[in-house]
Amino acid sequence: MGCAISGRYRSNSVTITNPRRLIEHEIDIEFPTYWVHKDSSQDYFHEIVECGPEEKLDLQDLLDGTMFSVTGEKLPRLHLEKAIRLEDSEMWSTYERSVCCLSEARNQEGEAPPSDIRTPWGGSICEKPLTWKVMSRAMKMRLRLECNEAYLWHGTDRKSAENIIGHHFDIKMAGKANAKALGRGAYFAEAASLSDKYSKQASDGMHVILLVRAALGRVFVAKTYTQWRGGKLRRLVSTSKLVGKGAFDSVLGDRKYAFNMDVREYVLANNTQLYPEYMIFYSRQES
Repeated sequence: MGCAISGRYRSNSVTITNPRRLIEHEIDIEFPTYWVHKDSSQDYFHEIVECGPEEKLDLQDLLDGTMFSVTGEKLPRLHLEKAIRLEDSEMWSTYERSVCCLSEARNQEGEAPPSDIRTPWGGSICEKPLTWKVMSRAMKMRLRLECNEAYLWHGTDRKSAENIIGHHFDIKMAGKANAKALGRGAYFAEAASLSDKYSKQASDGMHVILLVRAALGRVFVAKTYTQWRGGKLRRLVSTSKLVGKGAFDSVLGDRKYAFNMDVREYVLANNTQLYPEYMIFYSRQES
């Protein structure tokens, strides 16, 4: 596995020495059973599948259940107009290798269960992502808790969403359009209401949002984003540097403590830990 034990943190943690999550690690790749295209004998496939009524209902419920106002403002309802599912053999295979590596590494740590998100030194347990609390049982059954897998939202414009579906997240471009308070990485939200703020309306009047599978692994919880040092406001957390050291795999930014906003965001520095499974087209309906 290329992993070593480190006693640097509160408990014995497994340091993953390859920051690209050991994507060369050989495993048997299995595609999701609910996919239309799941023949592992095919060399490569990249298919866009339109979601059916039952799947759209689950996604609409997830949108509705993760909308909440942090300032008391009146929020629109995000009405799902269309949803597509990405079935990409190469992207999924890379993601599955990361899931395997993270699952093996984090299960060696002796902390049970690995899906618990704890503050790094105090050890207090943080709540699971809001998406987990409100999603259907069928969607929950898909997630591997041994690597702390989650469904998270990503709001962006349609062109960028199409590029992600076609070519994956480009971590090098992360933060170009919006601020990167927790350093370089791809940013995700547990609340659709937060991601909706980053979704730009297209010429047809619709917005898009991505629902992404994320292998969070061991999560570093950041409750303070910045600090004054030497007369300058400096960023305290660099996700890419933190993850590069190997003891943590992602960062949870708690805006409730940092900015007095009751929302949380997740940052991942490696796109191998991400699979952009759904692209949702929606309209904003005023309450």
